[in-house]
Amino acid sequence: MRKIMQKIGAFALASALVIFSFGKIGQITQKAAAEGAFGWEKISSYTTYFSKEEGGRYENIQLATTLIDGITIQPYGTFSFNQTVGRRTKEAGFQEAKVISQGEYVLGVGGGVCQVSTTLYNAALKSGLCVTEVHPHSLRVGYVPPSRDAMVSSESDLRFYNPHLFPVYLEAKVYQNALKIAFYGKNEGYRYEITSKIVGEIPPPLPLEKEGDWEGVLRVEQVGVQSEAYLEKYLGNALLSRKLLRKDEYRPIQGIIVKKNEDTTKKTPINACLFFKNLL
Repeated sequence: MRKIMQKIGAFALASALVIFSFGKIGQITQKAAAEGAFGWEKISSYTTYFSKEEGGRYENIQLATTLIDGITIQPYGTFSFNQTVGRRTKEAGFQEAKVISQGEYVLGVGGGVCQVSTTLYNAALKSGLCVTEVHPHSLRVGYVPPSRDAMVSSESDLRFYNPHLFPVYLEAKVYQNALKIAFYGKNEGYRYEITSKIVGEIPPPLPLEKEGDWEGVLRVEQVGVQSEAYLEKYLGNALLSRKLLRKDEYRPIQGIIVKKNEDTTKKTPINACLFFKNLL
């Protein structure tokens, strides 16, 4: 009986050691993933913010973020946002939310995905990756300065390639109301910064007036802008180069004013007044 108990005890101890070992391995794996595959160093990151109150948009951001998280781009390898994320359809799990179409905000499946591509675009530039395709929105967006957005659609993609001699690992995460994208690789000491500036303004047309049951502003007008973005390369604090990335033009938004309809049912028609005057 004692020998049986000793064997059971030894088996339990061995099992505990195995479980402990796998637990440690899991912790190490999670730590490696957090720091970048194979212990790579973080070479860049970029964060944008959004409101969780827009349910469909929030779900789309989360889904697209999950689909690009963990991608590794080999030396001279290319990345396509559309190929990686796939078509934004209801069957794929995307929901309806506001999108910009033909200079207007309308409902469309996949609204919010452009914030993911935009965040990725900025993180890629700050990593020294070479962007080969990027498209601006027709209107300004609120989560990045002008000329730093990256609109994607079924016909417009975000593409870049890795010019480094080492692979880079992409990490994308959503934290509460923040979207953070980082790249890991070999830190060669270079630092990339993006700057943008507005070089001109486009005044909006006169507000459009509509009649309704109330008075107020239905849509606030917005000035359109012309802008430029530059990429600066540093070694330490020394500026090595500064190049023009792009020039863009964002449309103005026409305001809409609602004016209350006048209630004419209680007013006496003019012809009726003339009729009664003639009777006097």
